[in-house]
Amino acid sequence: MDRLKFTIEYEGTQYCGWQRQNNVLTIQQVIEEAIETITQEKINLVASGRTDRGVHAKAQIAHCKINTSIPLEHLQRGLNSILPKDIVIQKIEPVDHTFHAQLSAISKIYHYQIFNHKVPSALHRNVSWWIPHPLDVSKMNEAATLIVGKHDFKAFQNQGTPVPTTVKTIFQSQFKKKSPFLIYQVEGNGFLRQMVRNLVGAFVEIGRGRLTLPQFEIILASKDRKLAPKSAPPQGLLLTKVFH
Repeated sequence: MDRLKFTIEYEGTQYCGWQRQNNVLTIQQVIEEAIETITQEKINLVASGRTDRGVHAKAQIAHCKINTSIPLEHLQRGLNSILPKDIVIQKIEPVDHTFHAQLSAISKIYHYQIFNHKVPSALHRNVSWWIPHPLDVSKMNEAATLIVGKHDFKAFQNQGTPVPTTVKTIFQSQFKKKSPFLIYQVEGNGFLRQMVRNLVGAFVEIGRGRLTLPQFEIILASKDRKLAPKSAPPQGLLLTKVFH
């Protein structure tokens, strides 16, 4: 039985996240059912991590064990012909039996896109957070720099699946302005549930002058989610790269 690695792009607007759930449509379910339709084999597709409802991915990584003689390029073409247009299999490749999409991941890069303009956008409404107010990008970058390194991010973790530790290492964290967009890029060795969105929510409060840098540092050190600002909405978040 072969182990295959999938690189997957999706627009998550219509789905209740990656992970299979009862009575709702998820990306994992749709792809698994497509694979089973073509191969006539029941499979379990394991991703590098769960993305939430409405979150997107440019290069989600997943793997599964499968027993098929179908050439991989034919399998890819067949899947893309029956999958909905908001899910695309970018690549399928064989990997060693020790490869694990989640456990073998070294780091991930996320982007969060803010549409910072006084008028909303019809075209970008599903892939960005519209903020009509002026933002102090310099202050936001000062705050973003504070999370680089090893920190306990419990204050920016939503409740959900238990994790062995809330300590994560962030390798890069910065905002770049591409008017009218503001793009936040963060790379880390792992992320807690809604951690990126919660951080962006705090950074935006700093950019609006409603939260100070010392207050942000106090929140980070507190490990108390109740002290942190509300989360940024999901549609601005994009998983862009997973390193193995």
